[in-house]
Amino acid sequence: MRLIHLKLAARNVRRQPHRTIALGGAVAFSALVMALISGFVNGMDLAVQDNVTLYSGGHVLVSGYTASWSGRLQNRFADDAVANIVEGTGGGIRTVSPLAQSRATVVFGTREIQLTLRGVDWSKDQLYHDSLILTRGDWKGLEGARTMLMSAQTADRFGLAVGDQVVVRLTTASGQQNVTDYKVAAIYDDGAAGGMNTAFVAFGDLAADLNMKSNEQQAIAVFLKNSTDAEKAAQSIVAALSAKGFTVSRGSSTGAGASNAGSPNAGSSDAAASGAAATQDSSITAPAFQGAGAWGAQQGANRRLAPGTAVYRISTVQELAGEIGSALGSIRWIGYAVFLLMLIVSATGISNSYRMVLLERTKEIGMLRCIGYKKKDVFSSFIAEGILLAGGAALVGILLALPIGFGIGLIPFNPHGDFGAALVRGHLRFAPTAGQLLLILVFVTIVAIAAVFLPARKAAEVVPVEALRKTA
Repeated sequence: MRLIHLKLAARNVRRQPHRTIALGGAVAFSALVMALISGFVNGMDLAVQDNVTLYSGGHVLVSGYTASWSGRLQNRFADDAVANIVEGTGGGIRTVSPLAQSRATVVFGTREIQLTLRGVDWSKDQLYHDSLILTRGDWKGLEGARTMLMSAQTADRFGLAVGDQVVVRLTTASGQQNVTDYKVAAIYDDGAAGGMNTAFVAFGDLAADLNMKSNEQQAIAVFLKNSTDAEKAAQSIVAALSAKGFTVSRGSSTGAGASNAGSPNAGSSDAAASGAAATQDSSITAPAFQGAGAWGAQQGANRRLAPGTAVYRISTVQELAGEIGSALGSIRWIGYAVFLLMLIVSATGISNSYRMVLLERTKEIGMLRCIGYKKKDVFSSFIAEGILLAGGAALVGILLALPIGFGIGLIPFNPHGDFGAALVRGHLRFAPTAGQLLLILVFVTIVAIAAVFLPARKAAEVVPVEALRKTA
């Protein structure tokens, strides 16, 4: 497209400022809305992954289930080789540490609350040290025996302070009830952790409370240098364990057909299925692993695992996002639908406007043809005008979206609400990518070209003599 066409197009855009502002405003608003939706959905997606990593304990979880004498699978295993194999897969692994978790009742005075109690190996942990913000106490205090890291929401509800003792009631791996006590050594800002109110204790202390042996654990938490490598790392772990003869399956759920009927801890396997590190009393029937790995092929539909046999399930942070990730996907598609509707309205307006322009400029087009303009020159001028109008308006809309998006990101929201896991420290994260913004700009421009195409072609077909005769 020659420079002269661009100059003519720029002049024509300036000739009708009211029309240009009306059309450009509609296009700019469409681009602004899409930029905001893309930026916030992308930011919420990143926030969900970060917060789910906190909830679950790692970017990749290797959960182990061992068959008991009753034929049910208990969420515990005692094979040190598994951790060594996982750590040896490489793949950007930062830390590998044991994990245990229980649904417990915490009692202080006359008050009590049910919450998740997670056992963490503080000597190997980098995830929580790097992510949690302590409001009271310090990390050094958690090095003591039987100490607890409590969320601010729970601490405020109970009136707890650093140094207070709480009583904890939980169910052991064998189904017995146990009562123990812990000292609150530190309190973290749950609002800065997506509304999480999990309490943390030393892995060894919780394992003992769950009546697990010294070499047993429920899961292996794998923390990666880059969360986007979770799927690749999971595939490497599955391949490595399978090569050593372990029975491994993928996914965050226990599979269709799982049954807890008759189990003393019926329903507890849902914690493992939903993505957090599996709880201590998770027990599911062996048929839940039908079709998953070598076990399903070898055992058949109605046979159980031999007592002491272990199977493993690998899940990633993206899989553990579950329904929240699906909700964000729905929001993204709703945004696309709104953007498409607005583009259709804008394109219709542009097309109708340029039909009017064709009528207004018929004499001008005839004169241009008389002084040497060819059909393709007239066509190019109209197309260039549409590109300048739509492209410039879309660029303005995108640029306006940046301060608006970052400004909305300063507004505090309730981190304990339905979308708390999609927030960062109680705020929406606006994180548009350059690729997304460029795609919006290109798409809007293409739609504008399509809208101007028919009027431009009709303008190019104007016969100079007829145009001058009719407008004389």
